[in-house]
Amino acid sequence: MMKRNVVLGVVAASVLSACTMMGQPRTLAFKHNPTPADPMAAGTAMVMTKADGMVTTTLTLTGLTPGKTYASHYHAFGPDSNTDPCASNGPVTVGFPPFTADASGRGTTSVTNEMAKIAGDLGAYINVHHGDALSVVPVCAPIKMTKG
Repeated sequence: MMKRNVVLGVVAASVLSACTMMGQPRTLAFKHNPTPADPMAAGTAMVMTKADGMVTTTLTLTGLTPGKTYASHYHAFGPDSNTDPCASNGPVTVGFPPFTADASGRGTTSVTNEMAKIAGDLGAYINVHHGDALSVVPVCAPIKMTKG
């Protein structure tokens, strides 16, 4: 009986450890950038770390232009700002698959990648761009607010 309790204790500890490593999903709100594009655009980025160390990020957006194609990316901090990652013009570190807003202006996309590609300053913010004009960025979700 003692041996069985020890084995059950080890199994329970392993299960709890796996759940802790996965953690709770982190949901971040997009903010509208100072642009007239898609003035009602809003949404969330849900970031979930899995037990294997991979990270799945799902973007859920509303208020987009119906039928328009969008591109989304994780960006690292750039040189332009220490206080607003969305204004820092950092390089792309992870790209999401492109998506097209439905007739109601809703869109979603998801990507799974290694934690190393978004850890630290590498995943400082997520931008959603117009697919045909990457310079148009209606919304941004800051992941990390300061460098370092």
